[in-house]
Amino acid sequence: MGISSQAVAERRDAVLIEPPVLRPQGPLLPEDFFFGAPRSEKAFCGADGLLQGPAFTSEELGTIRALIKQHLVETAYGFSSTAADAIANAELENYHLISKEVDHGRLLSKKGRILPKSIVDAIKQMSFFDYVEKAMGPFYLSDEEGVGHEQICFRIVRPHRREDVGSLHRDSWFWDYYGFNVPPGIARGKVWVAVGGEPGLAGLLLAPGSQNISAPYRTETVNGKLAFVPDFDIENIGLQRYCGALGEPVMFNYDTLHVGSLNRAEQCRVSFEITIMFKSAS
Repeated sequence: MGISSQAVAERRDAVLIEPPVLRPQGPLLPEDFFFGAPRSEKAFCGADGLLQGPAFTSEELGTIRALIKQHLVETAYGFSSTAADAIANAELENYHLISKEVDHGRLLSKKGRILPKSIVDAIKQMSFFDYVEKAMGPFYLSDEEGVGHEQICFRIVRPHRREDVGSLHRDSWFWDYYGFNVPPGIARGKVWVAVGGEPGLAGLLLAPGSQNISAPYRTETVNGKLAFVPDFDIENIGLQRYCGALGEPVMFNYDTLHVGSLNRAEQCRVSFEITIMFKSAS
């Protein structure tokens, strides 16, 4: 019996695969972060291109969750007081139960998912960023969308909703596609943190060492969104699922292949991500 067209499509869709669990190194001492190499984008997170970072404290995690919910409610009030009240009365992980009350696509557009400066400033005071400065020296967060301040972007992925996650990619592809500016002498690195949900069933998929392999692709528009379509065999790149606890960051190279997995839990996955911009020493 031949393979069905649906099976072929799923095999080409990294989001739908069930990979082994990723067990990254880390947290490392800040002075060991670049494994003895000069600070650079290429050396970020060493040979594997990914590391686990030091966890946010439980108090910090609670604050981040509260700030994300505050932003959601305030944004929803601009559309509908009924929707805002529904979000205010629900736990973040249960957002899917009331999402029919809101215009999900409008509320959680890319610009809608960028947290305001006041919240960014509050999160940047947390302990994790002390580690970042010790490891990378003076740094700032990117503003590739041009909102006028450093960006922290959050995401809510509802249970069993393929449309809530993107496509397999390198973050550098977005910068290349849109022509985002990288200042001379500045390097980039990525950080992703789950703050709600069940990481073992709804984590991030990453391919260790993939920053060094050839990965040709083409672009398509799917449901009005940019999608990267791999012109390589995704089964051979070694994708693994990051299952760190809530508040435990995974840090990875800007050329590491990755994608959010399908949320197979019964609650929403809530996460945020940042791009760290730091001075390259090479």
